[in-house]
Amino acid sequence: MFACAQWGAVGEFAASRHGAVTRKQAAELGISNKVVARLKSSGHLLEPLPGVLIVVGSVPTWEQRLTVATLASSQAGIASHRSAAALHGFDGYARRPIEVIVPNWRPVIASFAQQHQSLVPGCDAVRIDNIRCTGVARTLADLGAVDPIDRVRTAFESAWRRGANLLWVRETAERLHRPGQSGTRVLLTLLDEAERHRRPTESTLELRLEACLRGIEGLVRQHTVTADSGQFVARVDFAVPRVKLAIEAHSRQFHFGSEAIHHDEAREHSLGAQGWMVVYVGDRHIRSKARVRKQVLDIIRARET
Repeated sequence: MFACAQWGAVGEFAASRHGAVTRKQAAELGISNKVVARLKSSGHLLEPLPGVLIVVGSVPTWEQRLTVATLASSQAGIASHRSAAALHGFDGYARRPIEVIVPNWRPVIASFAQQHQSLVPGCDAVRIDNIRCTGVARTLADLGAVDPIDRVRTAFESAWRRGANLLWVRETAERLHRPGQSGTRVLLTLLDEAERHRRPTESTLELRLEACLRGIEGLVRQHTVTADSGQFVARVDFAVPRVKLAIEAHSRQFHFGSEAIHHDEAREHSLGAQGWMVVYVGDRHIRSKARVRKQVLDIIRARET
C-alpha cells in the first residue's frame, strides 16, 4: 500500500483500520496538515468527510465506510444496530447498512450512514476488526428498535448459541430500559422466552421450524429422550413428549452422505424402540408454515387416539 511506503507509521496505522485515519491521528503520528494537503493534491489521500482521510489504493469495503462513519465528528460515532450485528456475526445480518450511534449533541455525520442519537458507556462498547462498536448485549437491546421481533430472535438465538451470558444480557436490557423503548422491550421478551426454553436452538433452520410450531401445546425444544432404565437414547430438536413425537430440522449440511444417513437410521431405530415417532422437516417444507403446522397437529391427534 502507498501509505506504508510513503508515510510510515501513519500508513501502517491506516492499513490496520481499513485505509482510514483522522487528521488528528495523523498529526499525533507526525503528519501535519500541510503534508496532508500535499498528499491530497497529489492524489494519494481523499477526505470523504471533514477530518477523516482515506488512503487512495485501499480497498473500498463496507468496513471502510463504517470506519469512516465512526471516525467522523471527532470520532464521536460507534457502529451500532444492524452494523454491529453484522460485525458480531449474528445470524440473519449481512454487512450492508451503515448505522452508528452518536451523542445527542452531535450533528448529522454522514449522508450514507443511518444515525441514532444516544450515549454509549464504555461497558457497552467493544472493538471488532478495529472498528468501535456496541457489545453483544447492547446490540441486542438496540435491534428491536429497527427490526421485527422474529429477526431479532434469530440474532438473539445465535448469540446465545455462541455462549452469550443471558444474565449479563438481561442486566444490560434492564439498565437501558425506559418506558416506550421498543428495543429493550423486545429483548426482555426474548429473555423471558429463553428462561422457559432453557436451551438455544442449534441452527437457524431449527429456529424457522420453531416458528411453524410455536403455540403447539406441550412442545419443547432440545428434548432429551431416555429409556425406562434412565439410559440416554437421543436428544431431539423438538418434541411433544406426551405423544412421544420427535420433530427434527433436517438440513442437508448435517444429514448428507452415507455416514450421516446411517447415523440417522440408527438413531431413529433407537427412538422407535422406545415408542417414539420421528418426523423430519426440511428447508423446502418450512417455506409453508401452515402446512407444516397442520401435518404436525394431525400426527399429534392421531397419536392421542
